[in-house]
Amino acid sequence: MSVPSHQFAPVDGVPHIDTQTRKAARSPPHDDICCIYVHAGAGYHSHQNERIHLEACNDAAQIAMLILKNGGSALDAVEIAIKTLEDREITNAGYGSNLAMDGVVECDASIVDHYGRSGAVGAVAQIKNPISLARMVHDHTMDPLTLRRVPPNLLVSQGATDFAIEMGMPILPHDALISPAAKDRWMRWLSDLRSAERKSKKSSTHPSCWKIREKLESEDEAERQRMREQHTQNLLAACTFLSQSHSPLSSDDTMYDQVESNQSDSLPLSKRSSGSWNSDDHISTPELSEQTSLIDNPARSAFINSTQTVPTLSHCRDIPAGPDLSYNSVIDTSPQEEVHGAFSRKAWADGSSDDSDSGSSAHTAKVHSSTKPHEKAAEPHLLESMGSKTTETNTTRPAPPGPGPQQPEEDHITDTVGAIAIDSWGNIACGASSGGIGMKYRGRVGPAALVGVGTAVIPADPNDPEQICVATVTSGTGEHMATTMAATVCAERLYQSTKKGRGGEYIEVTEDEALKAMIENEFMGHPSVKHSNSAGAIGILGVKKMRTGVLLYYGHNTDSFVMASMSASDEHPACSMSRSNGNGQVAQGGRMISMRRSKKAKSTSRRQV
Repeated sequence: MSVPSHQFAPVDGVPHIDTQTRKAARSPPHDDICCIYVHAGAGYHSHQNERIHLEACNDAAQIAMLILKNGGSALDAVEIAIKTLEDREITNAGYGSNLAMDGVVECDASIVDHYGRSGAVGAVAQIKNPISLARMVHDHTMDPLTLRRVPPNLLVSQGATDFAIEMGMPILPHDALISPAAKDRWMRWLSDLRSAERKSKKSSTHPSCWKIREKLESEDEAERQRMREQHTQNLLAACTFLSQSHSPLSSDDTMYDQVESNQSDSLPLSKRSSGSWNSDDHISTPELSEQTSLIDNPARSAFINSTQTVPTLSHCRDIPAGPDLSYNSVIDTSPQEEVHGAFSRKAWADGSSDDSDSGSSAHTAKVHSSTKPHEKAAEPHLLESMGSKTTETNTTRPAPPGPGPQQPEEDHITDTVGAIAIDSWGNIACGASSGGIGMKYRGRVGPAALVGVGTAVIPADPNDPEQICVATVTSGTGEHMATTMAATVCAERLYQSTKKGRGGEYIEVTEDEALKAMIENEFMGHPSVKHSNSAGAIGILGVKKMRTGVLLYYGHNTDSFVMASMSASDEHPACSMSRSNGNGQVAQGGRMISMRRSKKAKSTSRRQV
């Protein structure tokens, strides 16, 4: 007797379809080859953590190839590859992502198939794997709605969470997605934010953000707001240097009411309460006493750009930095407890400024370890080259000056991870996922949720004898990529093999030249990027599929870019950590894979009876 499956409420009056049951599909052809390409973000990857990033990409590529070899579609491979990266704490996607200002993880994700159909979610909370929810949105777009309504392909915030509930996806508590390292970063950044706000109010300037006040119209919305505020208070309860002997974190309304009242307050700053948000006195605690004496607050303000800081092997106390450290021991190490030695100021990997009060270039802390880390050589397949090459460019445009090998102790990784897959039927798909920048506004939607910005697919023309199609995924400064439509523009340049010259004229060039010109001229040289206070960091992974083969192209102006590729004929993924010469120079490379399997000689020997 069959057991009836659990039925969920229908969505918009559409009869429920069990999406968990895999439908039978025709067997894939045996002559075409399938491929998977993944990346774990652009930025600066420390040499100590290089192996961890490569292993994450390696595992994602292997499990995706397992799906493809067993008849899975390109969408299936993209979803499982990104889910693998989301479950890794070292990536800023899914579990372990950066926290918003109220301490809540809000993620973005999108997925695009070979027809260009897409599904995306933005600023969604309480979802373990946002890419799976984006896949559900994509599948839902192909189901007709009542009254001939158009199904959505992008859902954001609470609407995306409600959709997940209706589709039967588990909804987790807010703290289930917070890793110890992410919580530690949020506590430090919150302290830095308070310090910056105190300085701003002292100089009689407006705060950097204002709350958009909304009138709660329903008890459900009030309950959701209460849960978020309770979650924030629970985070602060464990943060003694922010709560002990001081007033608790003010609500958003109280915070901004204090700002407005203090601007007209005639009392001097010295007579205000030391426990107030507006106090100019620094909080001295055992947890931060060592850091406070060694480094300025702005140098620890990692939330000012789209990067995250990840603990490295050299931060581990009482354990020698070496290859015998487990993955969890590296990730769970608290930077606050392991800081030692002298600090010096260096530049962020994406060139963004860490001091809003001056126009000088940004700096960050460098830890001088007393012991030299001994790196274990990675497996040959992890270090296999992908034919990368570095192209130097001389430009006066805003470029991300990188510290390169002079800052090996910290990772500064731009937030988006992505994947591109080609299945045995020759169909292409791509996807991206991100936790966004740290201390972001509630409801901020990043490039990973925007099709054409973080992901793009140009479908093959039915009349094209070469059956050319292109997919691109991007990582970098999301606001600049949204302005320049980075993924779409790059896909167009690779598809047409052209670059935009002087006067808007399009010139036919190779794909390498087209990618390089797109980064230099149409992204870094875009007026919105040139006249912005934020530096433009970008990393692009593009795949051009033709009838005869698949071409992988990548380029980045950040210090490093980690990726992996694998075809059905490869025994192991080809992983690579591409590193540029710094100073905003564009590094690029690629790989070619034949679309036909090599014919192996059949053995004619038979067992003799």
